[in-house]
Amino acid sequence: MIRTLRFSTDHAVELPLLDGLLTRRTRERNTEDIRLMAEIIDEVVQKRIDSGDTSVADMLGLMLNTGHPATGEKLAPDNIRNQIITFLVAGHETTAGALSFALYYLLKNPEAMARAQEEVDRVWGTEEDPEPAYEQVTKLRYVRRSLEEALRLWPTAPGFAREALQDTTIGGRYTMRKGALAVVFTPMLHRNTAVWGEDADDFDPDRFSPERVRARPGHVYKPFGTGIRACLGRQFALHEATLFLGALLHRYRMYDHADYQLKIAERLTLMPQGLMVRLTRRHTPSTRRTPAAGKPTAV
Repeated sequence: MIRTLRFSTDHAVELPLLDGLLTRRTRERNTEDIRLMAEIIDEVVQKRIDSGDTSVADMLGLMLNTGHPATGEKLAPDNIRNQIITFLVAGHETTAGALSFALYYLLKNPEAMARAQEEVDRVWGTEEDPEPAYEQVTKLRYVRRSLEEALRLWPTAPGFAREALQDTTIGGRYTMRKGALAVVFTPMLHRNTAVWGEDADDFDPDRFSPERVRARPGHVYKPFGTGIRACLGRQFALHEATLFLGALLHRYRMYDHADYQLKIAERLTLMPQGLMVRLTRRHTPSTRRTPAAGKPTAV
């Protein structure tokens, strides 16, 4: 999937000459990658159909078993396949990057790490592998603030564009003709000291406490885009990432064994490059091992 996405990004806008230089093998490989993705998804969908499960307990169940409220018509198989691909494409790399940035900042801020782990233990308990309910995930408020603060400093989708619908002047200073594009680079927006303070480059999850959020003007925090084209999966992504980060913090002690220095990898999205973390268990006897006993884990 990554290779297909990279192909689409690299060739979304091309000069005719460059497009003609694309090798036949490159095109064939991309076609084969697309076919393989469709084949795997169709197999998963067919297994669900063959099982006779008509529940709507998950997204696939909803798409298979929910009819249109007026006509009763259900989604066509190719529509279901394409929707699943959309969820995979839009949701895996962005969320992985957000989790990686959050882990980086927690590693570099031991007090924040300790506070986040204390919250997870308090809400989920200290048994080795809890299975938190939906409501227990929503109670991890500091963990979620840590994710939101990491997305402020390094939004994994780092910008959005707007087109002028008519000749206009922005802020009394910047003239734009109809059809011109303005690109908002969100890391700069999110570090504007006039909004976020002189410590705008510092990691502080409490920026997202309810009272501080209410005190800020609107439209200064846009890691998921803006307007009618903003990310539809925002709440799902934040809930999923909070669950996953909470599980990591609950299960493991984490060590910045190599004194990692942040380097940004620019792929389809932004993420830390080469971040490695050493892990040991927290809630079993194995937690008494020294940090050196754990193997570095790529993030």
